[in-house]
Amino acid sequence: MTPPVKPPPRPPPPRRYRSTVRTEQAKQTRQRVLDAAKRLFVERGYASTTIAAVADAAGVSQETVYASFGGKRRLLEGVIDATIPLEPERDSALKVIGRLGTARARLRAFVEFCCGVLAHTSPIHNVIRGAADSEAFAVELRARLLSERLVNQKRHLAKHVRVRLRAGLTPRGAAERLCALTSPEMYHLTTAELGWSRERHQEWIAALAERELLGA
Repeated sequence: MTPPVKPPPRPPPPRRYRSTVRTEQAKQTRQRVLDAAKRLFVERGYASTTIAAVADAAGVSQETVYASFGGKRRLLEGVIDATIPLEPERDSALKVIGRLGTARARLRAFVEFCCGVLAHTSPIHNVIRGAADSEAFAVELRARLLSERLVNQKRHLAKHVRVRLRAGLTPRGAAERLCALTSPEMYHLTTAELGWSRERHQEWIAALAERELLGA
């Protein structure tokens, strides 16, 4: 009787650590590309920054940049996303603000939070404004970011800041005023063009926000 034929042994499963290493390497490569793109966008502007220059600065091939982001437009959007505080970090800061004892203290703390975000994002907003002169997508991107900022300001005012608005001011009106006061355009004007310190800008905006939202 012929003995049964044994099936060939199964190959060992691929070691998980190889996949983990590749994933980590991909994350590091993506971060290098984003860091290089942010620096070049800020230094040269959107129009003068090329994928080739970003790839060279990041030490990767142009194909790697295209594979990760699909082009310069998506690369700029990736830089924006990477510059905005992560949701857990943002939520944690807002919860701390929400626990402060008075409306005035919460409003001032919220202005400080907004100015901290602007310190990181204002240079990128400047890039977007420059791109809007010749790129339709940048015009749309500015409008979308403004709309999102207005929605977020209204939500944060109601949930975390919780101020009693001065007579005649609606929640929408309060959000619009705060959105204007904490805009990247205002921050760029005072800190980059007028040379104000971040602290001076923050104190001025906080005083204006108190007067506009709370009254005398």
